[in-house]
Amino acid sequence: MTPARVIDTQRLSTLAHEYEREIHQFFQDLNAVPMESGPAARIQRIERELGKAPFEGIGIDSQGLLAHIGTGQRNVFIQAQDAAGVVAAVSAGRFIHELGMYDDFVLWVSTSPARGGALWDLHTDCVVQAEPTNLCIQMREAAVEGFLNESHPLVAAAIATYETLFELPPIISQSPSATGPIGIPAIAFGAGGNGAASVSIRHLLKAAQFYAAFPTMYVEEIRRR
Repeated sequence: MTPARVIDTQRLSTLAHEYEREIHQFFQDLNAVPMESGPAARIQRIERELGKAPFEGIGIDSQGLLAHIGTGQRNVFIQAQDAAGVVAAVSAGRFIHELGMYDDFVLWVSTSPARGGALWDLHTDCVVQAEPTNLCIQMREAAVEGFLNESHPLVAAAIATYETLFELPPIISQSPSATGPIGIPAIAFGAGGNGAASVSIRHLLKAAQFYAAFPTMYVEEIRRR
């Protein structure tokens, strides 16, 4: 796999807009799954989308699924439970593959609630919680450090990713999470802010681009330190 030390933001943006219709349809399909169908129907739809990129190790349980792409040393974990987060995270894996944006990382995508044991078993370096934050970066807690701050490599990489892609400074805040991982640095970033029905395609495309570019930016931030 060819390392991607510099993010080609124009190619990434162009690809995202090329797949705009597919991404929107994926989002609509997930939201259209009836509650009475249970998680199985939703998982089947997600599996179809995962098949568009070389995701591996797809594990499925009653709560959701876990898959990864890449073969590097750093394990970047995206926890995505709502439809917008799942769509953006899975699309990010496709972008990484089609643009050759591989570096020294493995990108894990989970649609299940975070499990501390699983995250530790995977030697996870950091977690991005794909939650509706209106494309703002929310700093979570780390076990010993308390809240993260902007000097933390995870936060610094997230800021660099946002500024590189969108040429604007992000809005950053501290926010506790009842569902976040214990003992692993985490941030939240995602499309929408008032529930799944309010998510725009513009937000979905931006979130997907962020998730695709972030692992490389994180690896580069670690290398610099």
